[in-house]
Amino acid sequence: YLKAIVQLAVLPNATLIMMLMQRLAAMTIRPAVERQPPLIAYSLRHLSSEVVEPEDMPFVHHGHRPRYRGYKKFKSPRKRASKLFEELNNEACQKAKEANPAIWKDDIRVGDSVELQMVFQGGLKDADKQEVEKVRGVVLGIVKRGLGSSMILRDVVYGLPIERRIPLYSPMIKDAKVLERNFIFKGKKKVKRSKLYYFRDRNPLLTKVSKY
Repeated sequence: YLKAIVQLAVLPNATLIMMLMQRLAAMTIRPAVERQPPLIAYSLRHLSSEVVEPEDMPFVHHGHRPRYRGYKKFKSPRKRASKLFEELNNEACQKAKEANPAIWKDDIRVGDSVELQMVFQGGLKDADKQEVEKVRGVVLGIVKRGLGSSMILRDVVYGLPIERRIPLYSPMIKDAKVLERNFIFKGKKKVKRSKLYYFRDRNPLLTKVSKY
C-alpha cells in the first residue's frame, strides 16, 4: 500500500490519493471477525472435498435410514405383479402346510434318509379306495420354488439306482419321517452342500436305503 501511495503521490490527481487513504482507514478500523472454516461434505463413492454449505447439501449424511421422502412413492402395476404373485404363492404354501402338517413335523435336511407315504392309486376323494405306498431314499437336494418346491430322493432297489422328484406341497403325501440324520456320511462329517448331485457318480451303495 505504501508503494502504491508513493506512486500515486507523483500524479497530479489528488482525488485518487484521498480515495486510497479512506480505504486504508476503513480497513484499519474494521473489527476483526473470527472466520469459521466451512463445512466440507465428503462423498463415499468419490472422496471429493468440495466446500458445501449445510443448507445446500443434496442428500442426508451419516446414514439415516430409511431416507426421508417427501412424497408417496408411485407403485407401478407392472412392477407390483411379481410382488403380488409372491404374496399369493406364500399364502398358498401356508394353507398347504396347515392342511397337511404331518409332512412338516420333521425338519428334512439334505443328506438325510427319509420315508414317505404317498397315495399312488385311488385318488384323494375316496379314502376307501386309496392305496398307499412307502417311498424311501436319500435327500440329494431340496429345490425351493414356492408352491412348486420339491426334493430329490435317490435310492437303490435291487441294484438299480432310482431317483424321484417329489413335490413338497403335494396332497398325495400322507406322511413323512426322517429315518436317519446325516445318512450320506454316517455322521462322520457335516453336510456342507445344498445339492449332493456328485453322489450320482459315486458307488450306488452309498445311497442305498431300502433293504431289498
